[in-house]
Amino acid sequence: MPQLPPVSDALRRAFSPVRFAESATKATELLTSHLKQAQERQAFSSYPAPSPEEERTFWSDSDVWKDGRDGIFANVIARSNHLHDPRYMGHQVATIIPETASTGMVTDMLNNGQAIYEMGPSNAVQEDLLMSEIARMLGLPEESGGILCHGGTLGNLVALMAAQRHVAHQLGLDSWQDGIHVFPQPLVVLVSERAHYCIARAMRTMGWGAEGTVLVRTNHKHQMCVDDLQAQLKRVLDQGKRVLAVVGSSCTTSAGAFDPLEDISSVCKRHGIWFHVDGAHGASVAFSSTHRHLVTGIEHADTVVLDFHKTCGLPALCTGVFYGRYTQSFLPFSQHAEYLWDNAEDEDWWDTGKRTFECTKRMLSTRLAAIKAEFGWGIWAELVDRMWALGNVLGAMIEMRDGWELAMKPEANIVCFRPLCPDPEISIVHWNDVIKCLRKMHLKRGSSYVVMTEFDGKVWLRCTLMNPLTDTTDFETMLQEFEALLPEAIKSFS
Repeated sequence: MPQLPPVSDALRRAFSPVRFAESATKATELLTSHLKQAQERQAFSSYPAPSPEEERTFWSDSDVWKDGRDGIFANVIARSNHLHDPRYMGHQVATIIPETASTGMVTDMLNNGQAIYEMGPSNAVQEDLLMSEIARMLGLPEESGGILCHGGTLGNLVALMAAQRHVAHQLGLDSWQDGIHVFPQPLVVLVSERAHYCIARAMRTMGWGAEGTVLVRTNHKHQMCVDDLQAQLKRVLDQGKRVLAVVGSSCTTSAGAFDPLEDISSVCKRHGIWFHVDGAHGASVAFSSTHRHLVTGIEHADTVVLDFHKTCGLPALCTGVFYGRYTQSFLPFSQHAEYLWDNAEDEDWWDTGKRTFECTKRMLSTRLAAIKAEFGWGIWAELVDRMWALGNVLGAMIEMRDGWELAMKPEANIVCFRPLCPDPEISIVHWNDVIKCLRKMHLKRGSSYVVMTEFDGKVWLRCTLMNPLTDTTDFETMLQEFEALLPEAIKSFS
């Protein structure tokens, strides 16, 4: 019999509880200092990154690695986006409730997967209980429930796969077992022209190609036009196609517009069509008595996607896929994996691998459990109300400010705006180039971080206000910075 060699000194060091305590303490000290400095706006900018080439040069230097783990931590903190700086107004990523990071430390250490109950018993039970509870908070029926997954793109794909399997069952088919070629007609999804690109990506992934996504026109508020929805629906049916689902956006990522879910749900009900709500960013308004009206009609949805890592203050990625009827959460997948479960066809709520793409899945439900236990669900209403108020205030400031225009009155914490062109002889294309140049200059020389979007043939500056500690002083500084740089941007294109 071969002799087992002793555990090496390197492995003993790597698994030492003492070393873990030292590293955890040091990381906590570094992050606490970072949090304090970010909230006090001590750095020159909330966006410290140089060009990709410069950043690559930095990390290619062998000296970077000489200070070990603590040196890496310090450099990563210094050189990453400072989302806790109130001047960060860029992408739709949560300014996390700081102590949720400690939940990550606990779940990372335990590292329980979740395909089956035996791999992660506590989080499997938490997920089933809490997702049903949150589904009802969204307004879904008593028989609702859901699962957690990693990201809205994946969540929307899973929801549309459920819709596809539902259509197949209506026709006496099984698309999961036999493939999409069994459908007698091509399937399409109807979605707003302002919807997130992941819907079209999901249809392509499912095998329906570019023609699988039918875009519905939007109105001046960037909301889906129900009249055009009905016209597009008639057109695709006349073409001999079948509608897999209609997708309502709550809200659009480009402009923060909420589609009229009540009206869309009525169309879906009349035609017997699956109604899906992509609420990755904004379905959280359902938790707020002040803003819940924005998602009136969500209670009729067959599926809803909500990213807790956007407006709920949790670290990425943590997405809920909610089903109006809990049993439909088993629709997307039917997979034989005898080494995992005894009967793959049984609807066992405790084996979440039957309802998600992921086999190994992080302990996402513990993040929700910690929020409920420490703050209560009411903290989400507080976050939404503050972020939406910030959007409203910034919109009002821009509306009243000479030389600026809004794309639309903000409905969410997303605000799109741009300086007015001072000369009517300047073309839209030329002015778009000026704004692109202005944003690039501000990225290097401004203290706040603002991104950019484009619709209706115009380029817009875009703020997504994710930090509840942002205030009007930050808005004023940001606008003044753009105004100071604008003459130079204009001159560079004159």
